[in-house]
Amino acid sequence: MKKLKFIGIFFLIGICFSCSDSEGVTQEQEAQILNQMFSEIENLASNVNCNNSSQWAFTNYGSKACGGPIGFIAYSTNIDIDSFLEKIEEHRTAQKEFNEKWGIISDCSIPSQPSGIICENGKPVFEY
Repeated sequence: MKKLKFIGIFFLIGICFSCSDSEGVTQEQEAQILNQMFSEIENLASNVNCNNSSQWAFTNYGSKACGGPIGFIAYSTNIDIDSFLEKIEEHRTAQKEFNEKWGIISDCSIPSQPSGIICENGKPVFEY
């Protein structure tokens, strides 16, 4: 229940920022918001111990300035997958808009896609 309240509060903060005058928000403040969004995603993904790799999946996340994902993140199939993937997409969209707004540049390398996941010491580890 506390998680739902936290998610609801975070969502409302996001709405407030999206409705406010974005000209008054600095690049550093927007970067901090992106980092907070991704921290929430990481917390959701790491909330479950990895004991059975067949109960884990992965998806790409983020948006590089020149296109494509920043990397990949593993998540348990025992969480609310639809909500998790929605947060991934919200972060991707926000990061793309951030990159365009602030003229961010990045390398155009493509991260290697994992072939699977194994569990080591309760944590998911990518196989390549």
